[in-house]
Parts: sequence; structure tokens; C-alpha cells
Amino acid sequence: MPKEQDADFYSSLGENYETAFGHDTGLIEFTKRAMSYLPAQAHVLDVGCGTGKPVAKSLHEAGHSVTGIDISEVMVKLSQRAVPTGLFEVADMRTYTPDRPLNAVFNMLSLFALSRDDIEAMVPRWSQWLPVGGVVTVGTIAAEDCHPETKGSGYDADGLGARKIPFRFMANDITLDLLTRKGWEKILVEHGFVILETMTDTFAPPPEAGCDEEAHYFIVAKKIQ
Repeated sequence: MPKEQDADFYSSLGENYETAFGHDTGLIEFTKRAMSYLPAQAHVLDVGCGTGKPVAKSLHEAGHSVTGIDISEVMVKLSQRAVPTGLFEVADMRTYTPDRPLNAVFNMLSLFALSRDDIEAMVPRWSQWLPVGGVVTVGTIAAEDCHPETKGSGYDADGLGARKIPFRFMANDITLDLLTRKGWEKILVEHGFVILETMTDTFAPPPEAGCDEEAHYFIVAKKIQ
């Protein structure tokens, strides 16, 4: 199994990940903007909750009820510490099913471990989990911002994604499957969502983190059918 899909890999990062990414100002700004689309006291699922900072903690502080899932037991424990009143559990997003109604699903920088096929399979799951009017957020990297024509093997035949793009993450060499902006729009619309807002922000982790600079692409979408 590639390390980017291995729970033990993420558990080994622990608080070092929080040090590197917990103060991402673009992520914090987008989380605040995304919350403006939520009803008061919303029930939110934080998919790939990581250490709970900044996303789950920000949601909690704004008065929302947070459930979080992550494949790493260490990350779940850190999230529970960050948000003691939240409900956090070890689970694989690809097979998880919520056990309560949701108003929103947040997927903030949590899809990088997935293949393109798995990423695309998540979108209909979000649609199943949410009622009409529910909100989904995505924090990712758009394929075109990683220049797959010069890194990796180029775009897929449909031009909507790229696979196995090499990337440096927490002093490890990994590969990413990514959708393009058009790829995200197409699959969200196909499954009943309309995009409300997007944002792009470049995040440079501290040098000691051993990470490439990341051009984050954020999406807020609403289920309309």
C-alpha cells in the first residue's frame, strides 16, 4: 500500500502535522467563509478531520455540532482533544455512512490519499448524505496547478484529471491523483450540486516540514436536487 493511503503513515505524523498545517491562514479564511452558508447550530461531518485544527475547532467555536472521521487513530485522538464535545471516530471515508442527519460535509485537504476513481466515488456519497440545501466543501489542489504536463505522466484522456503526480509531503515522496477545476465542476453538477464559491490560496509550509508549496483550491457547493 502506498504510504499516502496508510493509516500508520498519518498516525506517525501526529502533532508534527498540526505544527506544519494547523495555522494555514488560507484554510482558516476559507473555513470562515464556508460557515457563512451554514444554518445556525448545523450538524457538520468533518471528513479526514486530522488533528481537529483548524477546521473542527473553528466549526465548534462557531456553535456547530461536529462529527469527525479519520483513518488514523492518533489523529482522531488529537481531534477529540481539540474539540472535547465533538464525536470523532476511526473510519475510512470510502465506506463510512453517517448515523445522523447532516447539514454539511467538510472535506478540507483530506482527499489526497485517494485515487481519482475513489475521489469521484465520494461525490455521490456526499449527495446521499445531505438533504437538498445541504452544503459540501472541498479543499484540494487543482490538477492544472501541479503542471501534470511536466510532472508525472500528463492529463487523463478526458482532460479532467491527472494521476500519480509526484509530491513532497512531510519529508516523504508521495503521488497525488487530482481533478481539474472543470473536473470538479462537472462531477459536482452531475450529482445535484451547484458551486457557490471557490477560492485559491498558496500555502507554504515551514521549511522544517519537508513539504512542497501547495496551491490550494477550495470549493463550496450546495445540493439543489
